[in-house]
Amino acid sequence: MRFPILTILTFATTTLFGQTVQKCDGPVLSIIADKIGKANQKEIADFLLTFGEECRNNIEYSEWSNELLFSLLDKQTDLTVNTIEKEEKRLEMEAILEDLSSPLLDPNIKDIISRIERVKIKKELKDKIIERLRTADGKAN
Repeated sequence: MRFPILTILTFATTTLFGQTVQKCDGPVLSIIADKIGKANQKEIADFLLTFGEECRNNIEYSEWSNELLFSLLDKQTDLTVNTIEKEEKRLEMEAILEDLSSPLLDPNIKDIISRIERVKIKKELKDKIIERLRTADGKAN
């Protein structure tokens, strides 16, 4: 009797908490695009989980995810940065950091940096994010 219960619990746990978001997942981008400014932490986490090195060759995904990343940082700075910190071990941080150093549009990077500097997260992570944004700002000027 224990085995079926264990199997059901394992399946339920995997279904409820397993990562269902795929890398380069376009439908997740649609969801976050509709929620910019009012996205919750799970939606932002799902969005961040779509980033991956394998997405570099997907031009449509790359451009849209880059634009959305900067929009989230602009409109929901605290929640986005806190979500990055909370989910850091599950995220492909290098792919996200690479996007931060190469914005495709013209976001107000100085304002974003200023707001990120006020967010209370680990110094090492904050420094990495700000360093990449300063790189982007240097490219723009």
